[in-house]
Parts: sequence; structure tokens; C-alpha cells
Amino acid sequence: MNSKIDEIFDAIRVLEENLKQELEQEEERLSANLLSAQKKFKEGLLRYLWRTPILHYLTAPIIYAGIIPAFILEIFLFVYQSVNFRVYKIAPVSRKEYFVFDRASLDFLNIIEKINCFYCSYFSGLLQYTIEILGRTEQYWCPIRHARKLRTQHAHYSKFIPYGDGKRYREELAQLREDLM
Repeated sequence: MNSKIDEIFDAIRVLEENLKQELEQEEERLSANLLSAQKKFKEGLLRYLWRTPILHYLTAPIIYAGIIPAFILEIFLFVYQSVNFRVYKIAPVSRKEYFVFDRASLDFLNIIEKINCFYCSYFSGLLQYTIEILGRTEQYWCPIRHARKLRTQHAHYSKFIPYGDGKRYREELAQLREDLM
């Protein structure tokens, strides 16, 4: 059961947690120094609008049109979790852990930049939230690694059964499902 691949996945999880802690500590150190210096880097709204390339104005409607399918996806995810996760006794994903809107408090951003940051934060959070929901779903229904290497994996992928290992699949499926409760 403790294959070399499983050990490597465990080491990666530990390294990711260490990196997360270091980034949080670095952010705390930087925030104390940056707050006092932020205002001198703020660009006025009129100057910002004047310096914005015309193509940015032309592509903005395409970018912001994405909010419509995003809201539809969010409604779908709410219903999906509310129904399916209850039926399969999968712990629900906490939405607030994936949506962070702290950039609006940066004093060097003007109102348009803050709106843009809000939009990107929303989309990034929505996609991470979606990946976590799908990761839990995949762990419940098909916790088998792919035959070919994936560019990225969700947090649950490292627990999956190696491709082609039917014996382990049958032995560990119930436990993998139970881990989601």
C-alpha cells in the first residue's frame, strides 16, 4: 500500500503546507511596511482612463460577459452539492474558503482596478471552489489515477489508486469514500 508514488505525494503535501505557511508569514511582514507607502503609488482615475489602450475598452465587454455563466455555474454548484453531497454523505465544500476579496483594501488601486481585482478574485475563487467540489466527487466515484501524466491535479488526486490496480481499487474504494464524510 505504501508505494514510492504515495510517499512522493505525501512529501508534496507537506511541502505545499510549508510553502503556504511561509507565504503567510511573508505576507504579514510585507503588509506592515506596505500600508504606509501605498498611497504614493495610486494612479488617479482620469489619468488611468486616459492611459488605457483602446483595445482594453473594446475587450472589456467580452471579459465581463463571463459573469453570466459564472453565476449560472455557482447556482449549479449550490444545487449539486445540496442534493448529491447529502445523498452520498460527502462533506460539503465551504464556499468562504475559496473566495477572497482582500485586494479592494489596497490603497494604491483606483476604483476601476479594484473592480477588476474583485472580478478576477471572484472567478479564481469560483474555479478553485469548483475544482474542490469535482475533486470530492471524483474521489467518491472514480478515485483512479490517469494512465498519462496530468499537468495539474486537485488536492484529492494523490489519494487515488494507481491506474490499472484493480485489487487496490476494490480494497480501498470504501475507505476513500468514507474519508469524504
